[in-house]
Amino acid sequence: MSAFELEYEAIEKLEEKMRLLPNKMEPTINTILHTDGIRIAIEEITKLIPVSRSKWSVRNKTHAKDSNWSKSEKMNLGFRILARGGAANKKGSFGYLVFPNEGRGSHNPLEQRFAERGIQNARPRILEELHVGIDKLLEEEL
Repeated sequence: MSAFELEYEAIEKLEEKMRLLPNKMEPTINTILHTDGIRIAIEEITKLIPVSRSKWSVRNKTHAKDSNWSKSEKMNLGFRILARGGAANKKGSFGYLVFPNEGRGSHNPLEQRFAERGIQNARPRILEELHVGIDKLLEEEL
């Protein structure tokens, strides 16, 4: 669904700090991204997930907005967030989220791009966590 990677323009201030302890920065950044970064990104995406309120729906269904809908893949200096469960037709799967996100199907004529917008909303908070974590490392080491 969505991936977060550090962009050079967004981390120019971090680059200066990274130069002070280059060998220790990559593991620190990865730790922050893989814990706080993933948590923040999932929170922001979840806020934007649309909830269908069909007047014809009779069953009470578990919806992604109220569930543990995601899984994450850790990458070097980044992460990827995916809908848990795979195919949309599997019970307990949240794979259907691709349809409103990308505007697929007859019921989703417009792309909502909530995953991408959620990542954009999360970026400042994630960068702030990176600054705090790197500052803490620099204080400990220097």
